Amino acid sequence: MNVEIVGCDAEQIHIPGAIQPDGFMLIAQVTTRLIVGYAGRDDAFINRNVLGLCLDDVLDLGSHFSTQALPSAGIKVVGDVAVAGKTMDAVVFISGEYLVVELTDKDPQHSLDASFLAELQAVGSTFERASSLQELCQQASKAFQGLTGYGRVLVYQFVDDDTGVVVGESIVDASSSFLNHHFPASDIPKQARALYVRNRVRVIADVNYVPVPIVGIDQELAAIDLSDSMLRSVSPIHIQYLKNMGVAASASMSIIVDGVLWGLVACHHNQPRPISLTAKLACQALASSLSQRIKARQENELYRERTHLRSQEDLILSYFGVDDSLTDFFERAGADLAMLMQATGF
Repeated sequence: MNVEIVGCDAEQIHIPGAIQPDGFMLIAQVTTRLIVGYAGRDDAFINRNVLGLCLDDVLDLGSHFSTQALPSAGIKVVGDVAVAGKTMDAVVFISGEYLVVELTDKDPQHSLDASFLAELQAVGSTFERASSLQELCQQASKAFQGLTGYGRVLVYQFVDDDTGVVVGESIVDASSSFLNHHFPASDIPKQARALYVRNRVRVIADVNYVPVPIVGIDQELAAIDLSDSMLRSVSPIHIQYLKNMGVAASASMSIIVDGVLWGLVACHHNQPRPISLTAKLACQALASSLSQRIKARQENELYRERTHLRSQEDLILSYFGVDDSLTDFFERAGADLAMLMQATGF
């Protein structure tokens, strides 16, 4: 048995005890809102002794949210928050008894204005005009490339045995092509697939990042569940996997159909490349639109297949005569029976 594969499958990737150095994390008690932990890059804001302070005294969250209104799973976008005289993007989520706030830099190139929303809607509408699943996936890869600016974007579909196949691709740099390539199920372990369903956009802005550990009043805080975190540090096994592929930055968006992980949009870049919160949310919205179109296309194909089979079945039954023998029936209906079974002979 392959020891590396077994170790990867058992890795507790949801409790890494660290974040990527792309922002700040503050951890407070839900009930008291006292800060009990933090993580972040070397910065004056984090270097302040925030442990034991009230979250509302450190961040001007105002009336943007109430703890009671937070979802039991997933993030809530707070929006612009003033941090030490600087405006940052903020999201919050609940993890057990803790309230977690994540702060990231704003990107002026991606502002959530009317033109950006109109562009996003126009991109989504192109999915409706796709004549086949392959064309849909090709359009999707180009659309996500436009949103992220990554050099290679793949649409990766899971098949029945949990292996994967690349069904769409867009490349604008010197990256090699993976279109129609198949990958083993062990490439994405079970616990990672579960996280893909729960946390649908993940970004690694630089594969050479140094994880920033969580500092807490209690050492056990390092085991906090970061399943919903956008800053969560990722598995070193996955980092090595990306390095082996020559990838310097990575982003992935989940394609969920009927609550099941249908596939992924995988974005790769040959240089470090962060993605703003606005772009992440746009990617999530576009992935949801893509999921709906895939579901509709699959339902249409299933309907057409059922109609075809029913028509073929009626044709075969028409060969039955009152006085015919089974041999006579097979003689006349053999070719159509083969067609019904998609066989080359009968």
